Amino acid sequence: MKICLTIYSSPWSEFRGGGQLAVHHLACALQKMGHDVHALYSKSPGEKISANPPYTVHWTAHFNCATVNLDIFSYYRALSRLMKWERFDIVHGNAEEAFFASSIARQFSAGYVFTSHANMIPQTGMIRGMLRPVSFLKSINNYLLRSAAFNASRVITFSEFSRRLVVKGVGQKKGKNVKVVAPGIDPTWFEVVRQAEGSRDLVLWGRMEEQKGISELLRTLKEVVGRIPEVQLHLIGEGNMTEVYRKQAEELGVLDRVTFHGWMDVDALQKFISKCAVGVFPSRIESFGLSMAEAMGAGLPIIATRVGALPEFIEDGVTGTLVPPGNVPALYRAILEKLENPARAETLADAGRERVHERFSWDQAAQKMTEIYQTVVDEI
Repeated sequence: MKICLTIYSSPWSEFRGGGQLAVHHLACALQKMGHDVHALYSKSPGEKISANPPYTVHWTAHFNCATVNLDIFSYYRALSRLMKWERFDIVHGNAEEAFFASSIARQFSAGYVFTSHANMIPQTGMIRGMLRPVSFLKSINNYLLRSAAFNASRVITFSEFSRRLVVKGVGQKKGKNVKVVAPGIDPTWFEVVRQAEGSRDLVLWGRMEEQKGISELLRTLKEVVGRIPEVQLHLIGEGNMTEVYRKQAEELGVLDRVTFHGWMDVDALQKFISKCAVGVFPSRIESFGLSMAEAMGAGLPIIATRVGALPEFIEDGVTGTLVPPGNVPALYRAILEKLENPARAETLADAGRERVHERFSWDQAAQKMTEIYQTVVDEI
């Protein structure tokens, strides 16, 4: 089968996140199965990317605009051209960039599916959304995303939480075509060897954005320092809020206890976190939680919040620790418990690694995705 996956930005860009990495790993797994896999990514003018994945990569222009994802226009042009040349059987969109993908796929008698990575989907279409212009303009990307999902023959989500979210957004009739396919994580995470004896280092990796709860983590850190002065927090990633968090750490008097590392490649990240004591992820919402699954796969003791899809694979007191979102006292107690009882923390981490190893495999995900693709193609 000839497949084209699309997502704005790329797995190697400074704008990458869980969605971009998921597309890359799925493409690798599908290619390994024998499919002819292509991926359409975007990059900014002058951005230099050196990558040699096992599937075919195509590029279009990336526009870093916060208010509206202008990539919908560059992807429209690029995907239209690709369909003429390549004649894909399946187009598989992953975000707002796929706004025009359904019409393009239909024009060339191809199937169109969509994976929703979003934490929010409007319950009305764009026309009705425009009746509230201020609200519409603030969330136009969510309306673009809803349209990309609504027009798909099948919508894929990575969790039951996300499935319910999408069904609520597109309605019960369309919701019958929403399927849960558990993703995988890079298998190299299971090869990480822990070397963290005596460590007092906390670590979080991901995009530096409000939904990650870093503001609460910094406030908690101030309290933890009063009990464990040698504690150090490592924030790994980039995002719009990086400088805001740096200023907050300075105002709280803990800037000397926080290190902003920026992005790391996977090898460097895995080596670094192997020497950390605890992964702390106080997210306000998560449609899946890739960083948390990676942390558990590496055998890192983990603290997360009871939000979104996280309780689906993090069992409080069994495979990790869950606290209420935004609850600084609860987060403080959880961090102290991990640092002051490392043997207990490691026991939970071992159980977490086993749980993730059982549940999250890109080979399994690719097999299930292939079955969905075939169903869509047979319906054309």
